[in-house]
Amino acid sequence: MRQVEQRYEHVGDEQLGWADIKESQRVKQVLYAEAIGLETLTLGDKKEEMLKLNYKGVFGYLPKSRIDNYEFKGLHHFLGKEFEFVVETVDIDGHWFLADRIQALEVSARRFWKSAKVGQIVVGFIRGMDMSRLYLLVEGVPTVMSREEVSYSYIDDMRSEFEIGDTLDIKITKLEAPNEENPDGLLEVNAKVLSRDPWAQIADYKEGGSYTAVITKIHPEHGVFLELLGSSGLIVRTNFPPNANPDVLKKGKKVTVKILEINHRDRRIKAITILPQRSINAGSRRGVRVIH
Repeated sequence: MRQVEQRYEHVGDEQLGWADIKESQRVKQVLYAEAIGLETLTLGDKKEEMLKLNYKGVFGYLPKSRIDNYEFKGLHHFLGKEFEFVVETVDIDGHWFLADRIQALEVSARRFWKSAKVGQIVVGFIRGMDMSRLYLLVEGVPTVMSREEVSYSYIDDMRSEFEIGDTLDIKITKLEAPNEENPDGLLEVNAKVLSRDPWAQIADYKEGGSYTAVITKIHPEHGVFLELLGSSGLIVRTNFPPNANPDVLKKGKKVTVKILEINHRDRRIKAITILPQRSINAGSRRGVRVIH
């Protein structure tokens, strides 16, 4: 009996989906669907890579050329992500629809400028990145966020921490609606302000004290990054300890850090890493002075 009920529930969802899809085609209502596949299909007289969408049990296709005005190299990283769209074409007999995200972004942007306020928390969609910046879309409005605005922790390369298609919560810090002098408007956002400043916990740690830390990242040039256990993101960066066993210096491993100096003005920690004898291949057990 339950299987029959579930079948009818599915049919009901699909009927609602078709109603939404037809309405979106008629009035350009913005809908949202998850990308569940990637196919190459013929559109007009040319083949094009497309995301396959699932909207309430109805499948649709979002061509690569209609995802964004931003240039994308590939679409595999979009699988499993949710996209806004308006419906361009409906094929009832074929049981599919054609979606357009660029139009949806234009609709969302107009709506955003009418209602957005400084201090509002919104969702940013990552459309691109380089080493030090994230290129975002906020309800269709583009903006850029630097590494200093992303996290209290230093991020050496944004491309190692984020993927295109990821989303993150951000706060609007400055807003100017489009006008004749600035037709694109101005939007500035910050993700860091939504999290607690790890430095606020520094009072829990003392100069001369030794503490357990877990390795969060290994960088061939900048050394070892460790989070002090008991804190929420208080990071110490160290050089590579000399003669250390490579098996110890792995992400997730615990080591001991001794704090030598805490510089409150510059928000810096000087420390040494102390490894047990078995973790040293040869030579001295001396730690290495580091600066955070």
